[in-house]
Amino acid sequence: MASFLTPAIEPDGYTPYRALRRWQKVDMDLLDVREGHSVLDVGCGEGYLLRKAAHGASLALGVDVAESRLRASRDGPAGSCLSGCPPIELAVADGQRLPFADASFDRIICTETLEHVANAQLALRELGRVLRPGGRLAISVPHPLSEAILYRLITGYLEFPGGHRRIFTPQTLTRALVRADLQPYAACLRDSLEATYWILLSLLSRPPRRFDGLLPALERWRARTRAEPYSRLYHAADRLGNHLLPKSVVVYALKPACRKGGPVGPPGGWAS
Repeated sequence: MASFLTPAIEPDGYTPYRALRRWQKVDMDLLDVREGHSVLDVGCGEGYLLRKAAHGASLALGVDVAESRLRASRDGPAGSCLSGCPPIELAVADGQRLPFADASFDRIICTETLEHVANAQLALRELGRVLRPGGRLAISVPHPLSEAILYRLITGYLEFPGGHRRIFTPQTLTRALVRADLQPYAACLRDSLEATYWILLSLLSRPPRRFDGLLPALERWRARTRAEPYSRLYHAADRLGNHLLPKSVVVYALKPACRKGGPVGPPGGWAS
């Protein structure tokens, strides 16, 4: 039996996505993906979340601007579906100009993507356009506190090509969703252990790089925080850390079923 602190490693070195539920960013219960739904993941990367959301859906489609990441997705998590999942389709597309008709999808995921795009408001309007009335979406962006720390530690943090163009706060993201005619109904903080990893990595990697010998141990620790069977200690530490130093904020919103006669009410309160 594998140790609860040891990640499963495939022979080719690929670490399968067997992370703690809290590391999956999007709470599938809050997103409420149901049987027969069509799901779109914008900025899907290697397809981890899309594979999770696809369970029971009738259509699962992931798009990304980077063809190399889609190739990794085909060979990795999105390429091996869970029982009950539809085949996952992948396509190269820009989230600011989605090649889909209006009201095409029941559920949309867009994680750690808006901070990269040239026009975040345009991207949100595109997500709202292709979302069906009454549909839901989940948006995650880096939390401003961890971003501010990394900005201090890394010279030119917001100027790297393909890097983060902006820093959101929960309030600015919520307002942007409202301007896109979407109705936020819940928000969560996630991934404090991931924030700790990136901050430690940035500290250890600073010139004159006296601590390079610690980097392999840091990578092993990061892998262990994601592994299943998981450590209850890591799980508890992450939940506590989310109140202090979260890596991401996740906001859930719905598209009102109608504008005249009042929007659909939110399904629940704000989650912590």
